[in-house]
Amino acid sequence: MKSIELRKKFFDFFIKHGHEKVASSSLIPAQDPTILFTNAGMNQFKDVFLGNEHRSYKRAVSIQKCVRAGGKHNDLENVGFTQRHLTFFEMMGNFSFGDYFKKEAIEYAWNFLTKEIGLDANKMYVSVHLSDQQSYDIWHEVMGIPKAKIFKLGESNFWQMGDVGPCGPCTEIFVDRGQGYGCGRAACDLACGCDRFLEVWNNVFMQFNRQADGVDVPLRQTGVDTGMGLERLAMIVQNKDSVFATDLFDVPFKKIEELTGHRYASSNVDIQTAFNVLGDHVRSSTFLIADGCAPSNEGRGYVLRKIIRRAALFAQKLTDKNIFPQVAAALIEDMKQIYPELLHSKELVMAVLTAEIERFADNLVRGKRILEEQIARRGTEKTISGSQAFMLYDTYGFPLEVTKLIALEHGYVVDEEGFAQQMEEQRQRSGKKMKETAGQAAVLADDVTTEFTGYSSLHETTPITAILVDDVMQNQVVQDQTCWIVTAKSPFYVACGGQVNDQGTITICGQTTSLLDLKKIGDAIAVKMVAPCALSVGAVVELSVSEFARLHTMKNHTATHLLQAALQKILGKTVKQAGSVVMPEYLRFDYTYHKPLSPEDIKAVEDLVNQKIWENIPVNIKNTTYKQAVSDGVIAFFGDKYNPDNVRAVSVGDFSAELCGGTHVRATGDIGVFKIVEEVALAAGQRRMVAVTGFKALAEFQQDFGIVKKMCQDFKIKSEQIFTTVDSWHQKIKEQQKEIALLKNTVLKYQIPAWLGQVEMIGELPFAVINVQGANIDDMRTTGQELQKQKPGFYVLISIVDGKSSFVAMVDKKFADTVVFGDLKLWLKNEYSLQGGGNNLVLQGGGPAIDVAGFTKKLTGWLQ
Repeated sequence: MKSIELRKKFFDFFIKHGHEKVASSSLIPAQDPTILFTNAGMNQFKDVFLGNEHRSYKRAVSIQKCVRAGGKHNDLENVGFTQRHLTFFEMMGNFSFGDYFKKEAIEYAWNFLTKEIGLDANKMYVSVHLSDQQSYDIWHEVMGIPKAKIFKLGESNFWQMGDVGPCGPCTEIFVDRGQGYGCGRAACDLACGCDRFLEVWNNVFMQFNRQADGVDVPLRQTGVDTGMGLERLAMIVQNKDSVFATDLFDVPFKKIEELTGHRYASSNVDIQTAFNVLGDHVRSSTFLIADGCAPSNEGRGYVLRKIIRRAALFAQKLTDKNIFPQVAAALIEDMKQIYPELLHSKELVMAVLTAEIERFADNLVRGKRILEEQIARRGTEKTISGSQAFMLYDTYGFPLEVTKLIALEHGYVVDEEGFAQQMEEQRQRSGKKMKETAGQAAVLADDVTTEFTGYSSLHETTPITAILVDDVMQNQVVQDQTCWIVTAKSPFYVACGGQVNDQGTITICGQTTSLLDLKKIGDAIAVKMVAPCALSVGAVVELSVSEFARLHTMKNHTATHLLQAALQKILGKTVKQAGSVVMPEYLRFDYTYHKPLSPEDIKAVEDLVNQKIWENIPVNIKNTTYKQAVSDGVIAFFGDKYNPDNVRAVSVGDFSAELCGGTHVRATGDIGVFKIVEEVALAAGQRRMVAVTGFKALAEFQQDFGIVKKMCQDFKIKSEQIFTTVDSWHQKIKEQQKEIALLKNTVLKYQIPAWLGQVEMIGELPFAVINVQGANIDDMRTTGQELQKQKPGFYVLISIVDGKSSFVAMVDKKFADTVVFGDLKLWLKNEYSLQGGGNNLVLQGGGPAIDVAGFTKKLTGWLQ
């Protein structure tokens, strides 16, 4: 049975039993900081299980795309070496929200597997949590499963999505693959944990909400969350030994065979492992990029980068070519009917993968060489130090996982603790701290809610319904105490969908105080302030939004919608929102696109947005269902979470239609004018635009006009002559700089004999630290090359200008084993905070001013 048929049977079975078919959500979790990626089918239903969101249905079925490659659930290092671990997989699941519970869930799961799919019940076993006697009894007394086939297990049968959130006991269904698998013992049973008994389906019974302190609080309503990997089910149904042998990997594997000449079935284990890694990693990286993720050096972008770079390492076992983009293209063609977003993002996926792997290719070769040299020097010591692993990460972009793989191939391990310490020291030096995620501490009674009136009103007189101090409920607070108040109504918009918090004031007992912050607590809006007088629950306050700030925020928010539409019309549907910030002063729009915009592109976007502004098109806002909105062509965006039964559609004629909860102008003419002030790359395949509207755009035009007028007066030219005049002066300056450089080089050459006189011998190594006053990096490189010509050795040239040091270190290749520049780089950083980069013969960089005499003495000691 092919995987496409398994999909259909699964949906048909549960739709027949009253379940709503729900589309897979994005791999980028919507407004959920507790997880890096969507890692289970229930992620999109988290708020439903918590009772914070209500749907029109009580039963749902989905096949959710998932990635487990970071955070609590991380299978990255296992992929390729086992039969079943994947970073990307599709989770088949059925869900109940306060409807059916354990009995029905167990019946559905068993009947689907045995009756619809035809699995042999005699080969199936089940497990339950030690505490869950109810499930045990259902399996034995209702389903007729012998007690010998029901196992009570511990923590492995208690499921949680992350460190905080919904959780509960689970019951799992296993298939016995026979004595030929796993440990091989005749007496082996499910409790052994080997590969003989393969878990097929996990039924989680949602009963609790785990808090940040580890306490499990009962949920308002129980629920069922089940999960069954499509890849694993296909492996069992298709009678394969590995998920990689199923039809889900046929297309990428055939493409790899075509591009490399290797044949998967007849290859050795190393080559098959490389196939497995590429087959899996092309799936995860393709889907992640299509969902708006881009390679970067932090967060989920860094996980994507690790996946791509790990794939690049394994691809070298198959070919010297960059085949990853072509394999991705084949995958997209194969999966486009199921996931149409892949086809829309094909050009972007190809461009990002090409750029990312090409950027890493040279560093991979150099880094591998350096690592292998370090391994050769370590002899019997089989550990790569944390500092060496960190140098490869910091200089050559080697994720720790890549270093560990290369080390493992040589029988070495990596000091991961030492690496983590180096990472933390770097964070401390840069002022960056690891982000900590905590559960929302403040909890209000269910009946404490706030009616948001800010769409139609900027002022509200309303009673206080709750007061919090340090997240603890209070009946009253004294004057000058900082607190949060909750009111029955509020005109204040709480930051969401890119739009920032409103600004404003709170007036009580005849005194006005500033709004300090806003946050949502369940369905309530909490306002932070310093109490201007003693106040208590029930007191009436006057809330006022800053009209100026709100008006210009509205201009920028509607302009953001126009910008998104203009980019898509001019550049194509490849453009997708990847984040935004809407403030009174400006708008910032992050989007996916695979190449820089030309000045002509930027002008075309500006012109189109301004044209729509001048047409003064009414902005139409209506509430509808998510399904209807999508059917009407309204688009949803990255990072936003929507209630499928009630969404807010914002449309501007037939030009733009988006789901949005933000505030907007009445008609586009209210925006006034639109000006793009910045367009930059954030990462491969991801870019950022910053734009201004209204009074800020006017100020921008006025400033530019003033600059142009001043230049015309100073140079005595017309405005149309500015470019040619500036270019002419630029050429003159370049010629003068060349003359200055020639003179400097002549002066430096005259000093070479004197500097050679400073050379001392450390063993067989000629060595000198040379203070080159006022020189730049190029001057020092030229001088170092001249010194190497006349007396090959190890030289460090230092120049101190304006309280900062710059340096160039050079070693002749015959002394490269004596002076290891990887170790030198770490020494310079640790001892003098000098940062640098280069290769094993040249290192250059800079940092704070140093005492050259003291530096020379310390470096000499280090060499000895």
